[in-house]
Amino acid sequence: MATAEKAAIIQEMTDKLTRARGAVFVKTEGLTVAETQDLRRKLRAQGIELRVVKNTLLRIASQAAEYQDLSSILTGQTAIALSYTDEVAAAKAISDYLRTAKSVKPMVVKAGILEKAPITAKQVEDLAKIPPRDQLRGQVVGTVMAPLNETYGVLSAPLRDLINTLEARIRQLGGAEAA
Repeated sequence: MATAEKAAIIQEMTDKLTRARGAVFVKTEGLTVAETQDLRRKLRAQGIELRVVKNTLLRIASQAAEYQDLSSILTGQTAIALSYTDEVAAAKAISDYLRTAKSVKPMVVKAGILEKAPITAKQVEDLAKIPPRDQLRGQVVGTVMAPLNETYGVLSAPLRDLINTLEARIRQLGGAEAA
């Protein structure tokens, strides 16, 4: 590969790593071409890009993008799944693919990146188990609203009870006049 081609790949990967919100490194050595294409198609449908880049070029690009040292991850055959929209999307997509694909025994999660720092394969797995962002927001709102709703109920109960008592007394008096 010519030096100009390498420089172009480094620049492209630096840009991609700079824009990426999260990434997962996988070893796809034993996958067939058809399985790799299937993986790419499924990831692309979720807005995730899968790239296979030489470790040296990826190491240089990660340094240019101001990532922490990825040398320990970038050994052997490496593919990187990049998510530009969500920190956990790549981890979820790879985890889902591993769980549902028929024969991905050779595919292994090596590590991941979160906020420009490397995370272990176990942390990638844990990250994939986190609920989607909208669900987390709903849980936070529910957690904040529950005590407020209870407080409202407690504070409005005496007034509500007084109104109910007065209405019952009115019905009772109205019923006595009709008799």
